[in-house]
Amino acid sequence: MRKLAVSLIVAFPIALLGWACFLVLFAPAEPPFDWMNSMSVADHNTLVALIDHHYTVAAYVITWAIQLGYLAWLGLRWQAKKLDPARASRNS
Repeated sequence: MRKLAVSLIVAFPIALLGWACFLVLFAPAEPPFDWMNSMSVADHNTLVALIDHHYTVAAYVITWAIQLGYLAWLGLRWQAKKLDPARASRNS
């Protein structure tokens, strides 16, 4: 049961990073430089808002993934020191 919990804690930040990459890679393409010839200002603003939203969500997801990954790393180190007190006293 403990190994399952540890593997889920480690896998969750990796899954978040995968989701962030998905958001960035599959965001809509930016409008062409001469967008005024092919679309209205409202359509352009809608498209740009969607792109900005994708990148903002991806930035938050990456931030959460880094923080949760660090928390998982601290938990694994704490568990290792808790299980082997001789090694913990030797390293300090």
